[in-house]
Amino acid sequence: MDILDHILLEKCSQPLAAAWPDFPLVLKEAVGVRVGQMLFAGLGSAGRGWFALDLSAEVKAWQIRALFPFSARNGAVAAAANGKIYVFGGSGRLTERHSLHQFDSIACYDPQTDSWSELAARLPVGMLGASAATVGCSIYIFGGYSKPQFDQLFRACAEADPAQQSDILHAFMDRRVEEFGWNDHVWKFDTRDESWHDLAKVAYPPNCGSGIVVDDAEIWLVSGEVKPGLRTAAIRHVSVDDGQLLWHAEQELPALQQIQEGVAAAFAGKCGGVKLLAGGCNFVGAREHYQAGKKYAHQGLSKLWRDEIYVLRNGKWELAGRLPQGRANGLAFEVGQDLLLVGGDMQNGQPCLETWLLSYRDSSGIIISGSKLK
Repeated sequence: MDILDHILLEKCSQPLAAAWPDFPLVLKEAVGVRVGQMLFAGLGSAGRGWFALDLSAEVKAWQIRALFPFSARNGAVAAAANGKIYVFGGSGRLTERHSLHQFDSIACYDPQTDSWSELAARLPVGMLGASAATVGCSIYIFGGYSKPQFDQLFRACAEADPAQQSDILHAFMDRRVEEFGWNDHVWKFDTRDESWHDLAKVAYPPNCGSGIVVDDAEIWLVSGEVKPGLRTAAIRHVSVDDGQLLWHAEQELPALQQIQEGVAAAFAGKCGGVKLLAGGCNFVGAREHYQAGKKYAHQGLSKLWRDEIYVLRNGKWELAGRLPQGRANGLAFEVGQDLLLVGGDMQNGQPCLETWLLSYRDSSGIIISGSKLK
């Protein structure tokens, strides 16, 4: 154990007055999964760090678990099945000399032995920024950036002179949605034999960074982006029946102004008996630009961290409240009837370590608690 491990261990083990402790490190573009009474979170800006919080403990604290033994990565997608956690893909570098690229590997964490392994199976497509849902022994994957395009972009930037990099990025962004080649199939990963199954091509532009809510065999994919910088307000709802997909009527987030931009990297889950989406980020004006023919839709626009909280009540999505501040790029855990928001950032990427607990009741609406909230 090196000096950093000692510092982290001391910080993670300190009893805190707050019922829900702050995360010990900046946590963005990370993964988080609940298994039984344990919450697990790490990777992303936490590097190869991996942490756990015991929900049954009287004094709750994030504890260090086994270090992720493979290359550090951002934007991976993770889900739990059969008591184990599966981490798919993500982006990073093999060494400092390599350009950024998407990994095609699957890492598996066993909470019982506190150990990691890498599966023999590989990803059939790029799954960076995808969404995952567990139904039974299978994990369903929606969306994901094109690995060939992603790898080529960063390879070209690494090989180019600094003065040329902005032109390369502009050419990449100045394209139509369908030219990005994001994963437009639903993939099922069967954890029993570690096999992939291509279920179907979706009938909509594939999303990345969507909020995802799972209720038994029902899955909601809420908003997200359809190309870098361009969000969608669409909400897709699908049922899983004996491994087959049944798509329901599409809805949209309610418009707050003339155009609802949609959000990416929001917090989502079940809360107080309703489906909930909170926070996220977007570029106001991007959808209008794209509809007017400007393919680099978010060029010149400011990125905004949102504070809106939407819930699904009586079959309709509606605005139910607001966060204390705009927040995105973190993790949401369902805890009892509430939703726990961990990590992420605020306006202009300012890290947020504080944990917020969102509660929803029909009689009182949204209630938010946190150690620093008044």
